[in-house]
Amino acid sequence: MTMLEMTLWGIVGAYLVWRFARLPVGITPLVILINGLSGFVIPKVHTGRRTPAVKITDDMRYPVTTPPPNTGNLHGEIEYLDGDIPVTHWYQEARGSTYHFVTAGDPAKEAILIVPGLPESWWAFHHQIADLSQDYYVVAIDMKGYGQSDKRLHLDYTNPGMALDVAELMDKLEIDRFNIMGHDRGTVLTDHLTNVPTLKGRIIRYVRMQQSFNEPHGEPVPPHHILKTKFGAALFKSKNFIPIIYQAWFPSNLSDACLQRLEYEFKFKGTGEAISKYFETTNFDIEIKDREDYLFKSMDMPMLMLQAWYDRGQHPEEYDRSPEFVADARVQFIHANHFLHLENPVATNRAIRRFFAETTVSSNASTEEGVEDLQLEEAL
Repeated sequence: MTMLEMTLWGIVGAYLVWRFARLPVGITPLVILINGLSGFVIPKVHTGRRTPAVKITDDMRYPVTTPPPNTGNLHGEIEYLDGDIPVTHWYQEARGSTYHFVTAGDPAKEAILIVPGLPESWWAFHHQIADLSQDYYVVAIDMKGYGQSDKRLHLDYTNPGMALDVAELMDKLEIDRFNIMGHDRGTVLTDHLTNVPTLKGRIIRYVRMQQSFNEPHGEPVPPHHILKTKFGAALFKSKNFIPIIYQAWFPSNLSDACLQRLEYEFKFKGTGEAISKYFETTNFDIEIKDREDYLFKSMDMPMLMLQAWYDRGQHPEEYDRSPEFVADARVQFIHANHFLHLENPVATNRAIRRFFAETTVSSNASTEEGVEDLQLEEAL
């Protein structure tokens, strides 16, 4: 190779390195293509990091379970939210899969189960955990494939199957009756929780966030057909996936520190490949058919459909008739984009607390059926 050829190849290599360092953030097909390809070449993943000077709880209420590979937190490790609100990290096996979850609050109090969606872990709900744990026992999980939960590819990634996982998890935690909260793809799973036979009569209330209901998903529709491919897995692993979601697809105005933690939680090794498995067995057409065929009938608990006013793909008018399809529901909107729990936590928490207060139930009875008018929650 001549000196000239070596120089040219050096220039090309330097350009490619420079180009990777400056990968564009956007939602045009070309930008998505470039970022997805970069995930094949230089995936941005990590294997977890240990907490310095880790503190382990004295109340080891759940048996020690071996964490999956590539995790950071220890079983029983305490982390503090908002400076002084303790949450405890745990691992528990359910139907052959190991789940990571955190708990906060008094386990003797009424429980709330939080199931995050794409691309989030338990931490995305840290505002809700810190607030609600003052009066409830909060359990927030990482869905299978996300955060520090199991990512083995042979596991059951169907929504009905994972609902059975979570039902068994709550049994092993010895939590009989509880409220459920789901967001985005987590809501698809919590929908199926309402149909698990062993949970009949045990779900007290349902806070259902950011997911289509009786109407098809509005435009623009997320490309599930791409996310189930190897390219989709590479896109999840790309350097800019989190900025694309939170800054381009759903402009959220979150702090750099918040984005960095969301990035850390989403980039555990194996996440991209595992999440792609979800979309091999589901899509919006399948999900609305499931709701129409049997899930609407199983949603017999009081329900709050908590939606973001400015979500570009889930339009307010799509929920005009939603309460008509289930026994006891109301719709409320928050001034926020898709990630209302992060963007406007004060209004989100207030809406949840108001719903819980207005639907107080006894230990053995559900509330009366009723439908409230559409509301628009103003930010403080």
